[in-house]
Amino acid sequence: MTLQCPRCQSDRIDTRNYGKKAGSTLGTLAGAASVAAGVLRGGEIGAMTGTAVGPVGTTVGAIIGGLIGGATGGALGAKLGEVVDQNVFDNYRCLACHYTFSKKPTEPEPMYPTGM
Repeated sequence: MTLQCPRCQSDRIDTRNYGKKAGSTLGTLAGAASVAAGVLRGGEIGAMTGTAVGPVGTTVGAIIGGLIGGATGGALGAKLGEVVDQNVFDNYRCLACHYTFSKKPTEPEPMYPTGM
């Protein structure tokens, strides 16, 4: 079943995904900043690598921790943004008439098929 515009019935629909994009960006920045700051304050990754190779290890640990935190924060932010897109924003835009709308929940699919 394809999604259709409720105004003109066109099936030329685009998703805007503003929440997903914003959530991913903010999550990446927040995750990278929090992990890198923790490492520079003597967090676990920096302490382990710093002990092994000195001050360079702390810097490398901060970079690695920032990358891991950024990736994790970005993924979590994108998932949260998807929920916001589906439940708050008008996430769909008709390319024919430029109407924006959200996908309303439909009746659930029957658990067992009928008519057998």
